[in-house]
Amino acid sequence: MTKILFLLLLSAGIAHACTTVIISGKSTKDGRPLIWKNRDTGRLDNKLSYCMDGRHAFAGVFDVADTAETDCFMGSNDAGFCIINTASYNLKYRSYPGKMDKEGVLMRQALATCATLKEFEALLAETAGKRGVEANFGVIDAQGGAAYYETDPYAYTKFDVNDPRTAPHGYLVRTNFSFSGTPDDGQGYIRYNTANDVFYWGLLGADLTVETILHNAARSLTHSLTGANLLKSALPLDASDKMMIPFADFIPRYSTASSLIMQGVKKGEDPSLTTLWLMLGNPIMTPVVPVWVAMKADQPAMLRHGIHAASPLTAAARQRHARAFTVHTPEGERYMDLAPVLNQQRTGTLQRVAAFDAVTVREAGAMIGRFRANNGLDRGAISDFYRLLESRMKQLDASDE
Repeated sequence: MTKILFLLLLSAGIAHACTTVIISGKSTKDGRPLIWKNRDTGRLDNKLSYCMDGRHAFAGVFDVADTAETDCFMGSNDAGFCIINTASYNLKYRSYPGKMDKEGVLMRQALATCATLKEFEALLAETAGKRGVEANFGVIDAQGGAAYYETDPYAYTKFDVNDPRTAPHGYLVRTNFSFSGTPDDGQGYIRYNTANDVFYWGLLGADLTVETILHNAARSLTHSLTGANLLKSALPLDASDKMMIPFADFIPRYSTASSLIMQGVKKGEDPSLTTLWLMLGNPIMTPVVPVWVAMKADQPAMLRHGIHAASPLTAAARQRHARAFTVHTPEGERYMDLAPVLNQQRTGTLQRVAAFDAVTVREAGAMIGRFRANNGLDRGAISDFYRLLESRMKQLDASDE
């Protein structure tokens, strides 16, 4: 028991504790691949930026403080190439003399230069011995490719999600350990088991969809070690009925700054149809917004940020976050007031954003269906949809007051 408590406290203190999945198009409900990341970081203000200084233009998630936009932590480009990562803490390699934690630099380079898994593998070959990374990179492309690359400064091990010998169920989960690394070392085993349960039962129910990831994974409030399920627990009466609970090793955490689900295309479809379902802020505190690389800088106003200022969506999420995490000491990150998040009056942030998103996903899904029928985006329809979404967002923000 002492060892388990130690591991819980240790993992709660790790900032780079991301959770991810890749699902092959062979296993999703609509035949299109899905790739997802909950990003955990010490910098809670994230932004979406459009970059066009490479062979491929791309949209990616950066820290607001990164004004030079040198480190991208997940994103997609105009070729339908999508990339995510998790930090790994158990890969075995000889000492690297350069600076580490350069995963964001490598992902930015990949988005600017790669269209396929093969080109990403060429980039890994080119940077061998010169990249300061210890990470699991997840990639999908518009040709149906889907794989994880467990990567150190010198080498990588590929896990092909389309290969039934590697991924018998058509999906793979990665947290903060690598399967090619030292067994039982690293971090994120509890979150790994929680996420794996989500996708296994989703597979059995033929329900591996954006909605499954959004509601059951990115916002999961179940705990695979303790068996806790906050959605089925005794809830506070209302948002003011304070109820402090331990909140360590759930998939969303104090340090979860953003979440991104990227829905790829079938082989032969226009890569511009790749859809990015973005949550700027902790996913239990913020709604999802669908975006497309082809919209370039014409993104909704709620996502627009200043040089040193977070977007309105991020700022609103941070205010909700502050109401839930009220203990301002180092250990306070492991305790959350459940009342502002879930309560019997259904005024909690998660309850409100989930209801908001049900409408967004349904209406955006119908619009995307029309795009697919025409094999191309309608920029005017997207702009109209954004205006509608922004109007509704004001009502959601007003309900915080």
